[in-house]
Amino acid sequence: MIDWIFEYSPEIDLKVKSVIPEVLGIKVKSLERISQGEVNYVYKVETERQMLLVRIARYKNWPDIRKLGWIFNKLEQKGIPHPKILFSDTSSKYFRFGFMITEWVDGKDGMSLIREGNLSRKMAVGKIAETLRKVHKVSIDGFGKFNGNGKGEYTTWEESLFSFLEDSKYRKAAGDGVYKENLNEKGIQEMKKIIKKLNYQPKPVLTHQDTTPENAIFNGGVTLIDWDNAIGSSWIDDVAWITFWMGKKARRWFLEVYRPQEPLDLIEKVEKVNHFRLAITLLPYYLYSTKNYKAVERMKRKLRGLVSI
Repeated sequence: MIDWIFEYSPEIDLKVKSVIPEVLGIKVKSLERISQGEVNYVYKVETERQMLLVRIARYKNWPDIRKLGWIFNKLEQKGIPHPKILFSDTSSKYFRFGFMITEWVDGKDGMSLIREGNLSRKMAVGKIAETLRKVHKVSIDGFGKFNGNGKGEYTTWEESLFSFLEDSKYRKAAGDGVYKENLNEKGIQEMKKIIKKLNYQPKPVLTHQDTTPENAIFNGGVTLIDWDNAIGSSWIDDVAWITFWMGKKARRWFLEVYRPQEPLDLIEKVEKVNHFRLAITLLPYYLYSTKNYKAVERMKRKLRGLVSI
């Protein structure tokens, strides 16, 4: 048995049905597995009282359930909509690496609404920016991944940016020659050049790190979901994530609502640094974690395009 992964089996479905009455004292009426999960096994559960979302951790120490609890507590304090935690367990008593039960968030994700023609891309990005402007008022004590007390791993933004150099998947990809034409090294050198000229020392704030319309539930307002990747970093990280997937137009839509104090030139340069990081790090993620080979090729093209700009 691999000691860092909890492989799926139908027994998990049955276990969910028995665990909810035990920990919440309510009966389950129906259960639907809505994701077998790259990170979590996710279930939509109808009970006699309410709809629930159950997320069972697939990996050891990931997602960090204590960190998610800290995030949701901070969002609660600032009046920012979020999935409310009803129960969480970080032991192996119920499931190997723990699990979490939250309230079900009614509404539809932004990308579904866009595809249906019921929401414009500009409106989706603007609404996300409006929510993130509030999220970014949550301070983090340090940069990078943070613990259940809001303490980040790194003291500087630059240290956090280049922490992927020690990541096992990145090192394996580099060693396996996955980055043709030394695109990873070229990208890293470009990142360092930009950072050296910027002398940018941002304040570490809570950043979502996956702010696409798929992770925004529209229900009158906007509720951001899937906070697993959240770190302490520059607020511009969240803009960069959106523009990485949605293009330059999305930056204008975002900034029209967000109204930052930083000059556009700085924002564009920090965005580019983040685009390099995303292309370099997502490639081994798609290759080794999800085995999505089309996405691997897409990241290679993305990185090549960034290097040639």
